[in-house]
Amino acid sequence: MKRNVLRGSLIAAVVCVGAVAAWRVFGWGHLGPVNGLHLDLARPDALVLTRSLAALPRDLLTIPLARDVLREDFVFYYEQSEDRLGLKGTLRRIAYEHDLGWGDRLIRSVLDEPAEVALWRDGNGALRHYAIAVSRGKLARLLEEAGKVALKDSQLRVAGKLRVDGDSVQVYALDYAYGQTLLIAAHGERMVILSHPGMLYGGDDGKREDKDARAVVIKLLAAKRADQDVFHGQFHLAPGIPAGHSVAVKADWLSFGYQPFFGALQALRFDFSNGRWQSQVLVDGNRLRAGGYDNRALWGVLPYNPSACFSVPADWNAMKPVLERLGAKGGSALPQLVARFDGPAAACWYGTSRLYTPVFVANYTHSGDNDLLASLFGALVGGTPAYSAAGGVQRWERTIDTPQGKLTPTLAVGNGTLVFSADRKLVDAVLAVKRRQAPAAADRLPDAPRTVGLIDTAALAQLAQKEAFEALPAASEPVLRGAAEAHLLPRLAALRTYPPYRMVVKSLPASGVVWEPLEWQAAR
Repeated sequence: MKRNVLRGSLIAAVVCVGAVAAWRVFGWGHLGPVNGLHLDLARPDALVLTRSLAALPRDLLTIPLARDVLREDFVFYYEQSEDRLGLKGTLRRIAYEHDLGWGDRLIRSVLDEPAEVALWRDGNGALRHYAIAVSRGKLARLLEEAGKVALKDSQLRVAGKLRVDGDSVQVYALDYAYGQTLLIAAHGERMVILSHPGMLYGGDDGKREDKDARAVVIKLLAAKRADQDVFHGQFHLAPGIPAGHSVAVKADWLSFGYQPFFGALQALRFDFSNGRWQSQVLVDGNRLRAGGYDNRALWGVLPYNPSACFSVPADWNAMKPVLERLGAKGGSALPQLVARFDGPAAACWYGTSRLYTPVFVANYTHSGDNDLLASLFGALVGGTPAYSAAGGVQRWERTIDTPQGKLTPTLAVGNGTLVFSADRKLVDAVLAVKRRQAPAAADRLPDAPRTVGLIDTAALAQLAQKEAFEALPAASEPVLRGAAEAHLLPRLAALRTYPPYRMVVKSLPASGVVWEPLEWQAAR
């Protein structure tokens, strides 16, 4: 659990500094049996379109905050990752032993040419499975030599065949490290690399072909440009490769699978062109209700200086099946709560609390639901909560034992707002803002209705440091703690020097699915 907390804190830090290169070039670890995950090769979680994979990490560092926090070590890590070095060594050996001319040239050619990289999550939610498609005539010709090598090399073999544009295309399996194998296929000027054989083959013998995955790979290898753009449509991207880089990530992956509850937000995208990065958000106007993404009421009750705070246009009707399942535990009327909520919802993390205890806030437009809310709390937390009422606010809470120690989940409703957190102090903080006894996050927002996110870099650094060192006690993890002190603390110090940032979406589509600009503005 401690390691998961550390992982979570680092993820939060990286996301907030715009680490759009959260994937590694040939640097993913052992992947496991992909076919067991029912991977849908036609629907990746992220898509990278780039003129040069090799340039992407360095171009990320043109963002001042990323440059100061990630530093050049970031580029060195991706260029010198263990898996990439292992792949280099394997190709060098094959080239030397069989008197071939490719060796390192194959890797350089893949990384230096226009490419599409599609990524899928693994069982732990990490983007570990990938497919790389490149267009390069000399790359395809290099693979012609592979057919001869595959007959007599222990690390390169023929895994199967595909039929592309009427031609028979061999699929090669390259074992480049312990338990790690790539699939490689080339046709004409196209080459496709899959990170694991299970993305195309399965069954007990590992040789059964997945027909849906086969159809995707065949299209990626096709000669017609229109056939090659397999993934562009679902990300609503223009055909082809952009002038610089474009990184699109689906909201379902970013939200750990909770995107169905705010279906109007489809994806997040980062584009690099002419030396600068821009970001956009994919919005489905057909799923936005009137006023469904006006955030002024939320920012007016959220406490000042969140480490990170994000609002989403909640689809409250999507909660009904969840409430029905919870109602089976003894609160059959719970689905009625759907009609009580209105507008967006927000989730916020604070440096004074923990990563696993965010506070959730929503507009609640009803009164007299004490029994329903008590049933909801009981279904979520269990046991019998303590109830109190004061100043027009009803409150339920219960102290429980967890692997992280004692927590007191608390639910409070009153004056048009519902607030919940596993940290009672955060609920108290929201209620203090409601009583005008503490400053609100809205105090630093000139355009609260269109602000969809707020990040206080100093508070974020505080939270990341707390989580990292809680997960690395000096007595049991002296080496990792020493590494964190040497490398993490200077980066967090650099993060603290930056102002808070707010994320603003100034326009929303009335209908249709549209990429809208997402602005990052300093919030003094």
